[in-house]
Amino acid sequence: MKSLVWLRNDLRMDDNPALKHACLNSDEVHCLYLYQPDQMKLHNVASCKIEFIIENLKDLESSLSKINVPLTVITSKCFDDCPDLIIDVINKRSIKKVYWNNQFGFDEQRRDLAVKDVLDKNNIYNESFDDQVIYPPGTIKTMEGKPYSVFTPFKRRWIEKFNMDFLDIEFKYTVKKESNIKSNLNNISFEKDHSVDMSIWPAGEETALLKLTDYLNNKVIRYAKDRNDPILEGTSRISPYLASGVISSRRCILEALKRNDFKLDSGEKGVVKWIDEIVWREFYKNIMFSFPKVSKGNPFQDYTKNINWRFNEDEFEAWKNGKTGFPIIDSAMRQLKHEGWMHNRLRMVVAMFFTKNMLHDWRLGEAFFMQNLIDGDFSSNNGGWQWSSSTGTDAAPYFRIFNPITQSKNFDSDGLFIKKHISELRDLDKKEIHDPSSKIRQYCKYPSAILDLKSSRLRAIDAFSEAKN
Repeated sequence: MKSLVWLRNDLRMDDNPALKHACLNSDEVHCLYLYQPDQMKLHNVASCKIEFIIENLKDLESSLSKINVPLTVITSKCFDDCPDLIIDVINKRSIKKVYWNNQFGFDEQRRDLAVKDVLDKNNIYNESFDDQVIYPPGTIKTMEGKPYSVFTPFKRRWIEKFNMDFLDIEFKYTVKKESNIKSNLNNISFEKDHSVDMSIWPAGEETALLKLTDYLNNKVIRYAKDRNDPILEGTSRISPYLASGVISSRRCILEALKRNDFKLDSGEKGVVKWIDEIVWREFYKNIMFSFPKVSKGNPFQDYTKNINWRFNEDEFEAWKNGKTGFPIIDSAMRQLKHEGWMHNRLRMVVAMFFTKNMLHDWRLGEAFFMQNLIDGDFSSNNGGWQWSSSTGTDAAPYFRIFNPITQSKNFDSDGLFIKKHISELRDLDKKEIHDPSSKIRQYCKYPSAILDLKSSRLRAIDAFSEAKN
């Protein structure tokens, strides 16, 4: 019996239910990845993330070859090609079963339904699994049977339902019957269009597991205390591996629970808070699944459709290039360009500055982040931007607007993060660096602020108040 595993955001062998079930139920297994750069561009997938995906495909191909499972990559334009391409592979290789792991975006669900429809019509057995979440999306509901739109009660219910059986993920693969099909990853065409230092993000699930183990052994105990300080490297930095499915959420939760005597909401504060962040990812996937409007460029809070967003090209360019004149904003944006990643506290500060002080449409910022983040994940990125812009679920009240200078002093008190990313300001002391004087700016050739914080704050409050009323 031959089976096909259709890989997407699950570039790993560990805790890969589709691959596991194919290997359990077949004597010959093939893997297929549909490389669709036009579709990726449509979904704003960053060039650095595409390169990361390709490198992880190469690593996975090497691992799969040890159990005689070939990995075929087929290049096409878009999701609409998927049914025909998969049927073609099935017919050429006499495949009897097809397995995949689910994705929850609107376009992805529509694609999967189209593929399933074709498989069913051709009497091809198919089965899908939920590898990115503990509970199938939409199954954690309020007492009224509605999906949660606030994180805290969602997490409370998530914990109430939790069963350790969810984490029974250990599986030993056995060598399959050898196929005459050879892997073809060398056929992938990719033109680099980014300046990210990719040595920061070595590929492979073994690397991801080592990063996770090292973090849980050495840093997670201080996570609750250190997570907001961008210079301390207090976070795990495994988000790129989660976003491309090089490691699973279940593996992360299981290893964290081992570190915390299998306690979910007590014990080490750092571990509990870190597990919170994994649950946040599941929460946002539930929002994306239960409220398809967020996948279509719409705000979760309907009244915010009425906001009269402004737009200024010069301000937008200054923001994108880390030249707003606000050091904490600029250092964060320069980190994004260099690393393809941004510290989570700074993502909130930057997004709130963009949507409140600049009063620019959150969708512009959301798209720019996706186009540059190596850990770009639509549901988490959308959720974060909508929270910061007060348009989303459980959103910050619109009149709560971070002051970037205060945030800088609170979370980068010595200015070490700013100095790391803004060379012009490296010689300033911690009193000057958060908001340099005009003389210092001129001397350092650092730009003047693009806006006044006080008046721009009032402008935002007025815009939201007007939209609400």
